Amino acid sequence: MPKYRNSLKNDNSLKDRDKLITRKTFLALLGLGAFAGGCQMLGVSVGGFLYPNAMKIPSSTFSIGRPVDVFKSDGKVYDSKQKVFIVVKEGKVRVQTAVCTHLGCTVNAVETGYSCPCHGSTYNHEGDVTGGPAPKALKYFKVFKGASGELLVNSATHINDPDSAWYTAEV
Repeated sequence: MPKYRNSLKNDNSLKDRDKLITRKTFLALLGLGAFAGGCQMLGVSVGGFLYPNAMKIPSSTFSIGRPVDVFKSDGKVYDSKQKVFIVVKEGKVRVQTAVCTHLGCTVNAVETGYSCPCHGSTYNHEGDVTGGPAPKALKYFKVFKGASGELLVNSATHINDPDSAWYTAEV
C-alpha cells in the first residue's frame, strides 16, 4: 500500500468528523442569517418611514419683515426657509406652519386650503384636518412687533385657535 494512504488512516482530524458542521446545518444557518439580515433591512426601512428625516423649523424667533411691507396686500406667502405660510387678510397677519402633522412633510397651498403631497392629508384654510392620515391641525405661531419695528414670529409659542392667531396691523 502506498505510503500516503497509511498517513490518512492515522490522521486524527478525520476521526472527529462527527464534530464537523453538516451540510444541512450549514444551509439552515445560512438561511437563518439571510432571514435575520432581511428583517434588519425591513426594520430600517419601516423605522425611516415612522421617523422621517424631516427638517424642523430652524430657529424659534424670526422676522417676517416690516409692517409696511407685510401689509401691502392680502394673500398667502410661503417662506421656504422657515417652512411657514404668512397669511395677510384685511390688515391682519398670522403665521401658520407648513409642516404636515402626519410625518413632517411640507404641505402645499391649494385652492381649498393645504395638501400634503406625501400621504394625501388635506387641511382647510384654517389648518383643520379635512382628510387623510394627519392626526392634528396645522399649528399657528405667535406674531409680535419687535424692538426694531419688524414683525417677529415665535415658532416656540403655538396658538391653537385660528382666530386668536391674528396679529392686527400697527403700520
